[in-house]
Amino acid sequence: MQQRCDQCRRPIQGEPVRTATRTLCDACGTTFLGLAAGTMAGNGDVGQSIATAGWFERLRRRKRD
Repeated sequence: MQQRCDQCRRPIQGEPVRTATRTLCDACGTTFLGLAAGTMAGNGDVGQSIATAGWFERLRRRKRD
């Protein structure tokens, strides 16, 4: 049985990204890691977070090309 992403429900190709509570596909995992990095850059304060999700996604795509 093929795993599905807990976020987008698409079948997971390759190695899944595992968080404490979810199993994500590569695309959703990249978004999650970017959002988490932005929150950490704001010292854990959501109001002070830095928008890094889009930047991190573009960086990951560039490395694959």
